[in-house]
Amino acid sequence: MVELKAPLTTLWRGKDAFEEVKTLQGEVFRELETRRTLRFELDGKSYFLKWHKGTSLKEIVKNLISLRMPVLGADREWHAIHRLHELGVDTMHGVGFGEKGVNPLTRTSFIITEDLTPTISLGRLLC
Repeated sequence: MVELKAPLTTLWRGKDAFEEVKTLQGEVFRELETRRTLRFELDGKSYFLKWHKGTSLKEIVKNLISLRMPVLGADREWHAIHRLHELGVDTMHGVGFGEKGVNPLTRTSFIITEDLTPTISLGRLLC
């Protein structure tokens, strides 16, 4: 499943979105074995990519033991963004989402959102 919005619908028309995501370059904010977050520019505008490449059974068990739902892909964030918009909450705008695979240990997914600059992080605001 792939859902793209402007400008990705035009730029990636007829292309494999998963292959296009792999080629994106930018400032890496977080890189783990199964996840990568980076900021990149496209047509002079800044975006964030969160790329999920499966997870480990160890990570799933660790999260469940600590009474947290494991992050199995980008779908929860994509659906949460849309739900917040439905409720009238001003939040980020998702411009791309893709998910392939059924097994959470090997599922690949991504979410692309518009950059939220200029903003102040909640942590900075509370300090």
